[in-house]
Amino acid sequence: MRPHLAPAIAEAIERCTRPSLVFERAVLAANMQRVADAAHAHGIRALFAAKSFAHPEVLALAGELLDGFDVASPGELAAVPHRGIVSVADPTGAAIATAASARGARETHGARFILSCETPEQAATAPAHAEIAIRISASLLDRDPAIGAVLDGTGRRRSRFGLDDAAAVARVRAATQQVASVRDAARGRPIGLHLHHGPVTATTAERFIASAHAALALAGFEPAFLDLGGAWHGIEDLAGAFAAVRAAIPASIALIVDPGPLYALGAGYACGRIHAARGLGDRELRVVDLSRAAHLRWSQPELVGYPPHPGEGRGVLFAGPTCYEEDVLGEWTVDPSHFPPDQRIVLRDITGYAVGWNTGFGGIAPADVVLA
Repeated sequence: MRPHLAPAIAEAIERCTRPSLVFERAVLAANMQRVADAAHAHGIRALFAAKSFAHPEVLALAGELLDGFDVASPGELAAVPHRGIVSVADPTGAAIATAASARGARETHGARFILSCETPEQAATAPAHAEIAIRISASLLDRDPAIGAVLDGTGRRRSRFGLDDAAAVARVRAATQQVASVRDAARGRPIGLHLHHGPVTATTAERFIASAHAALALAGFEPAFLDLGGAWHGIEDLAGAFAAVRAAIPASIALIVDPGPLYALGAGYACGRIHAARGLGDRELRVVDLSRAAHLRWSQPELVGYPPHPGEGRGVLFAGPTCYEEDVLGEWTVDPSHFPPDQRIVLRDITGYAVGWNTGFGGIAPADVVLA
């Protein structure tokens, strides 16, 4: 539990009168620059995943500091600046249709436009100037559960995205044939591979290297580029990881990454006020106007405050205001007297994804979003 806040964040929070998500712009910019510098030192292009922080000012900042954008819907395609690389991985295929329109073609003029495709039909309907990235399944190595994904006949869950390599030789061959058919439909355009790790957070470069080698083996040809997606935020030595990945992949294959949570690390906070307090027998309860369900999705927040003096600590459960049993911010051991009704609480480690998920629920309004 860490009590100190950066001056810009402390000042912004003091001005907040409602539940708010507060982000330090300087930290966002520093994170983007750090990723770009580490990537460029090894010839890697770094994109911004639009869904990771759907805010116009942040998207504009990413357009200045990074090499382009990863988008996943027509709405995201319309929201990002069309400069550098624009990589589209839309599960519905609607963004491909948007890009294929005359208006879409004009808007993307000058950008390096890449479409991730899983079928010959998707590749065949892509704009003539677009490059094709064959999307490969993140479940190739059979070592990571894909939560919420397709349950196959072996009892394992596998990613529902991308061309999937199963353990059985027959399924490997079938997947390889499917890759080949997509490649044929691309009509001579530059062909790459797109491999996104989804919910798995890597802690070393080994995860990316193993997955990249599996994807290249599945494809059976040398692609012009390989997009290794996100899940980089758990790696402490990012420059070292980029160096290791670059050394493990043939130099003739260009590398692209599109981290999500990495850009908002250390930048995000949330604040609200306590509306009610009572005892639960074994712990204390504080009901806050800040909602985990509505305002803090995909975040693992830490309470900002001082540790209790010896003997004065007690477990305090901080819950959101909605009539939903799982709307819980967290439980921390603190001095309950420091958190009376109407006291402001502050949480750190809020991700940019919370901005995209930020919503109203059960009469509770969305949180304000502040860039300090």
